[in-house]
Amino acid sequence: MTSRPGPSPADAHAAVVDEVWERFAAADDRVIGVYSPPGAGKSSLVRTVAARWATDGRPQLPIVTQTNNQADDLVSQLSGTTYRVGRLHASTYKPRAQQVAAGVAFSETVAALQGCDIVVAPARKWAYSIQGAWEAAVIDEVYQMRSDDLLRVADRFGRVLAVGDPGQLSPFTIGDERLVRGRPLSPLATAADTLRLTHPSAPWRALPVSWRLPPSAATLVSDAFYIRPFQAGTAEGERQLHCPPRSIDRAANRALAEAARTGWAFVELTEAHLPRTDPEVVEVIADLVDTIIGAGVRATDEQGVTPIGPGSIAVGVAHRDQRGHVTTAIDRGLAARGLPPGSVVVDTANRLQGRQFELLIAWHPLSGRRDATAFHLEAGRLCVLLSRHRHACLVVSRAGIRDQLDAHPGVEPVWLGEEPPAVDGWEANLTLLDRLEEHRVAA
Repeated sequence: MTSRPGPSPADAHAAVVDEVWERFAAADDRVIGVYSPPGAGKSSLVRTVAARWATDGRPQLPIVTQTNNQADDLVSQLSGTTYRVGRLHASTYKPRAQQVAAGVAFSETVAALQGCDIVVAPARKWAYSIQGAWEAAVIDEVYQMRSDDLLRVADRFGRVLAVGDPGQLSPFTIGDERLVRGRPLSPLATAADTLRLTHPSAPWRALPVSWRLPPSAATLVSDAFYIRPFQAGTAEGERQLHCPPRSIDRAANRALAEAARTGWAFVELTEAHLPRTDPEVVEVIADLVDTIIGAGVRATDEQGVTPIGPGSIAVGVAHRDQRGHVTTAIDRGLAARGLPPGSVVVDTANRLQGRQFELLIAWHPLSGRRDATAFHLEAGRLCVLLSRHRHACLVVSRAGIRDQLDAHPGVEPVWLGEEPPAVDGWEANLTLLDRLEEHRVAA
């Protein structure tokens, strides 16, 4: 295990959290922003700020999330404490039993939660509940929040602490976005972009450590997808995968060995242009999952030794039809081993945001395509797919992506008055390929 110069990751993280809290408590800034890489503890920061706020005896603190699941997770983490937690919700919402047992207050109206120190709800519910104004609020996942959702609630908060991950997928609309593209304060912009534009002197701080990603992944993800570098919270060699010796005649075994040794494997099939539900890629992914489950892999990390079972593995894809085909193939293998269907999570990048697994298998968005569209080139989509794991990531793709990128350097229109993305998806893909080619395994 190698030593690192300077403050420890824990000390560096704590210093940023303390600085953010001190500025937020001082009430000198209308907006305070926090950039967070994957697994950097932004939820922990939100909980810490909320707890300190409540124990200081300050007025009620609203916390704005982007989904009901995010709100429920945060309420579960905050409940069972000495301060009172409230959950503002819609009429169709059903509380979690453990939250009720922990004494969380539930209501469809803000007025009924006046006795709570902290109230948590999604942005849409805060916008619908038009009563009330607050000294301060916390916005969680501000990069997943659309600007129009921010505008519906911002005037009710005296100041805000905005926390989010700039490398994740941006919010989107199914409407005709050409009507508002390039306009100032576009409703399609992220809430973070709008806050930076309207409060240019606001302080923004970056959490410097990813506690999820190992060093092998933190370096690659930081270089490819982030303009503010970050480090891993663990040292080189602190996390390891142990696999019993297996025959190298099978590509799946070679890929697993490479992933265990380096943290990455790039499983590459022969070049071909096929539908996005490419049956050979589906079978390769299913074989990788079955191989991992049958290999008796064990993970060693700062928490001890853990066997890698179906619940420790996830498969990330770009499209819902890919998810359906992969799920069917994996469930066949699970049934053959006497395991229940659905034991392995298979989902799109949008739905994997915020989740964490020991191992991840990613179907490259550009695999087998004839072109490189904005959807498939989006840096956030690829970043999510490559940053859900604590130990290793195996990327599966057809060969030919580099030629594909060279042939399609950019097909989207440029909109006057619109800021270019901080991270270019085309360049991020090339950076990723340069690194992954060192871990290529022919399928």
